[in-house]
Amino acid sequence: MTPGGVRRDVAPDAPADVESGVVADAPLALRHELARKALHITSAAVPVAYATGVVARRWLAALVLLLLGVALAVELGRARSERLRAHFTRATGVLLRAHEHHRWAGATWLLVAFAAAILLFPPPVAVAAMWAVSIGDAGAAVVGRSVGRHRILGLAKTVEGSVACAALTFLGARVVARLDVGACVVAAICAAIAEAPRRPLDDNVRVALAVGGGILLWRMTFS
Repeated sequence: MTPGGVRRDVAPDAPADVESGVVADAPLALRHELARKALHITSAAVPVAYATGVVARRWLAALVLLLLGVALAVELGRARSERLRAHFTRATGVLLRAHEHHRWAGATWLLVAFAAAILLFPPPVAVAAMWAVSIGDAGAAVVGRSVGRHRILGLAKTVEGSVACAALTFLGARVVARLDVGACVVAAICAAIAEAPRRPLDDNVRVALAVGGGILLWRMTFS
């Protein structure tokens, strides 16, 4: 046990049964978690390109939807074909969480989150939502796994991870999306809250919808 009460042999942000203490989805080795989050961080190129005008909305939406279509075809294929499932596992197995071996992979959900943000929200809001998914969520996992010591009551998340998620989301909303400070605070709070629980939905989708919806509600209330 650490001073904060988190077992060193169980990742601080690993989903667990709170009452029994049994880990429901065995955590990845830290080096694999870092490799997984490196892919998350790379995806931040999408909101940056959108924010700087490098890619127009219609072309970005078309690209993300095309990639999502490919990802869904792969998901359908590995659900129906043992051979394809085996190939997929050999290629990506070390980066998959336990539940992703028989459910959609996190990369597929990330594309769903990006598509929803681009199609549902105005550009600056969509940029903030996608940044929260790419960087805020990744920061929560990396900080929670590496230095997280204080578990949030009733959740398999740490205070340190949630603070990192909020801080990085605020930074992206302010610097990349160029939103006002109030909207950035709302984005940060919504991202940290949405990232913490295991359900409902995948956390990528929850974070995107919570951040985008929260900013729009803030604008409607105070603009």
